Amino acid sequence: MNRIITALRDSRWLTRERVRAYAIIVLAVEVAALLIMAARTYDLFLPIDPPTSLDFMSFYAAGDLANQGTPQLAYNELVHENTEKQIYGDVRIPYFGFYYPPVFQLVCAGLALAPFTLSYLLFLLITGAAYFWVLRGAIRDPVLIAALLSFPAAFLTVALGQNSFLTTALFGGALLVLDRRPVLAGILFGAMCYKPHFLLLVPIALIAGRYWLTILSAAVTSIALIGLSLLLLGWATWQAWLTNTVLAQSVFETGRVGFYHLVSLFGAARLVGGGADIAMALQAVALVAAAAAVAVVWYRRPDPGIRAATLIAATLVALPVILFYDLLPATLAMAWLIRDARARGYLPWEKTILCAMYPIALLCRGIGEKTHVPIGWLLTFGLLGLALAHVARARRVALLPEHVAEKA
Repeated sequence: MNRIITALRDSRWLTRERVRAYAIIVLAVEVAALLIMAARTYDLFLPIDPPTSLDFMSFYAAGDLANQGTPQLAYNELVHENTEKQIYGDVRIPYFGFYYPPVFQLVCAGLALAPFTLSYLLFLLITGAAYFWVLRGAIRDPVLIAALLSFPAAFLTVALGQNSFLTTALFGGALLVLDRRPVLAGILFGAMCYKPHFLLLVPIALIAGRYWLTILSAAVTSIALIGLSLLLLGWATWQAWLTNTVLAQSVFETGRVGFYHLVSLFGAARLVGGGADIAMALQAVALVAAAAAVAVVWYRRPDPGIRAATLIAATLVALPVILFYDLLPATLAMAWLIRDARARGYLPWEKTILCAMYPIALLCRGIGEKTHVPIGWLLTFGLLGLALAHVARARRVALLPEHVAEKA
């Protein structure tokens, strides 16, 4: 038993060669799974009955309604559902709701100009390339890039046609260029107003870090995008979205979207039978703790990579509505932590914790659905714990006598 504990703590077994082999195997399995899913969807063999669709159908239908001159109807569940079924050609497909602000509907309108399958492929190729560029900026090692690309949230993003590549590229891209190009960082943060809850802790970080130019740039970008959507889609669309936010909140709070889809502390509490008030109280504690961690870390301004990893991890902890495919930004936090670990040494248990995040990300939804045991929150809290451990180590090193002497 002691040998097992030592092996897990030190993780000397996890060599570069094994990381490369594991990454290749996992990527190959994921590609094969995607091809099988596509073949079944298009009735090439073992057709899915009843048929299913992709989350991307929600985006495409909203864009189609915008192109028809009725963008506000994307927030009418009945009309939006009927539009999805008409596009797919089979009324048996499940409904995928559209809860994004009209800023994202501008993107959806562009996507809906192409046929559905081509639009889906172009969206994933373009946003996936942007994500890859940011990931490569965070860590240059091709073996580790391959390992991070095999993270289950990337596979699920492609399988569902979700926008996690776009969110992660904007969020990570802003953090990547923040110190060198603060105005560009603000533009990227501002563009995230299409998914505003992911910006929850960003103002705290930027204020604590004294990034005033980035704050101004982000505000101007958000206002410009909102203004453009008002000009092109009209106030009625924004009014419909604002009205629909109450429905969207109830969809996640009441379990219309199963609690096993959520990886937040709120979702965990609800999944095990806790009431909404208890779940929100626990989530509020997590939010305050995450916000405090971001404020302290960004005020002290340690290594930019550690700072960025802390903000990403804290955001994933703080959000009550964070779904299994929304875990993709964790790969950037992992990349920055690994880069710091390669420079300063891995912390005890760190490699084991990072490895454990892969099966958790892949299985949290299925385990939650079948057993009502929530495990997704372990990933987000574990990631934040690792980030703060890196911060604490950097702080201890900075206080060593030789470092103090060097500064003097």
